[in-house]
Amino acid sequence: MFIARSAARVRLARLGFLLLCLGPTAGLTAWAVHRRSEAHRAGLEQRWQEILGVPLTVTAVDHPRPGVIRLEGVSLPAADGGATLRLPLVELESSANEDRLRVPRINGDAAAAAVLTGLARDWLVDDLRFRRTCIIEVADFAWEGTPAASLEQAAGPTPSPATLRIECVDRPEARALRIVHRAQATNEVRIVRGPRPDAGSEAGQPSITISATCSQPVPLDVVAVAAGLPLPWSAACRDALVTGTLSADWTAAGWSGSARGSIRQLSLEAAAAAVGGRASGIADVNVSKLIWTNDRLSDGLFECTAGPGSVGGRLFDRFVMALGARPGSAARPLPPGGARPFDLLACLVALGPHGVQILPTSRMPAAIAAHDREPLLLPPPSAAPNDRVAWLLSAPGTTFGPAAGPGAWLISVLPNASEAPPKEGNPARF
Repeated sequence: MFIARSAARVRLARLGFLLLCLGPTAGLTAWAVHRRSEAHRAGLEQRWQEILGVPLTVTAVDHPRPGVIRLEGVSLPAADGGATLRLPLVELESSANEDRLRVPRINGDAAAAAVLTGLARDWLVDDLRFRRTCIIEVADFAWEGTPAASLEQAAGPTPSPATLRIECVDRPEARALRIVHRAQATNEVRIVRGPRPDAGSEAGQPSITISATCSQPVPLDVVAVAAGLPLPWSAACRDALVTGTLSADWTAAGWSGSARGSIRQLSLEAAAAAVGGRASGIADVNVSKLIWTNDRLSDGLFECTAGPGSVGGRLFDRFVMALGARPGSAARPLPPGGARPFDLLACLVALGPHGVQILPTSRMPAAIAAHDREPLLLPPPSAAPNDRVAWLLSAPGTTFGPAAGPGAWLISVLPNASEAPPKEGNPARF
């Protein structure tokens, strides 16, 4: 049996035991408690708020393995106070110069597109706040509110969950953003920001190039929001799906590019409600050509078909007055608040510096709308001026040029009458 012979030695042994055994244990315990504390969660929130520039919130934080943080209940509101993007679970893995985020599932919609588009735009132009490469992987991605039957009809059933991968690559001379959505088909968007020019060059702004290929249908409201239209306007695109290709370049003069594709299942009810009218039915639009230069459309050709459906009498009269179209024999007098039914609507829409021309198609050579085998609306004899088309999309009662709303936006992007028609050529990346 050990017999203590010196009180000093006993105290020294006890102190050594505390320092070598209990000290590390207490330190690890305190560190573990801090990692699960409210202060640690709030600290991570504050760090990512400073990085993203939005009031990010997180309900819980976990550390399942070294170098990996698991965030639960992530809410990411839009910078302008718009709708919030909520993610139940996000796994963040960081290395020396890269962050990798893994998300089990996201249901995307126009509100989520608005939040992510704003972050993507900030990441491309802000070198000081975003200094690292970031990769986002979504194991199961689906469009919120898109009718499943529509997607199956357009692209067939999907045997496995669709995946989404977003690559934000930072290089000293440029930045690139690549979005790949893989399902029955593959959609891909590439955005490349070139090197910044010298301070004395044109506006000191870098160039941006976008190329996109959408073989799998994408909700039209998502495309509209990503293109910069206000989120409330996306309601006019409800349930519509778009496929096609796009190529665009941005310089100090503005956006220039071209696109082609198709829009399916466009709700005439939602589109008419956006301009204060009434209609019913489903429309399809084939975009054969769409070219814009310096933020303005310069040339376009569309084929529109719809029916059966109906259009409110007041909206029908606005078409007649704005476009110069002529009522047909089926356009009989209506009671107040009545609607005009139609069996088929088919027309070609050509836009350019000459204005907007509405032409019949081979399906109905003599009319652009018919009911009960009688012409309901005859094509206008000449092109309608752009300001008249913008007036068509204005709120009822607008006398002169629209000052706000879809009509004002349209008149700001329609071709200038002073511009010469663009030369026909082969659009890039088509």
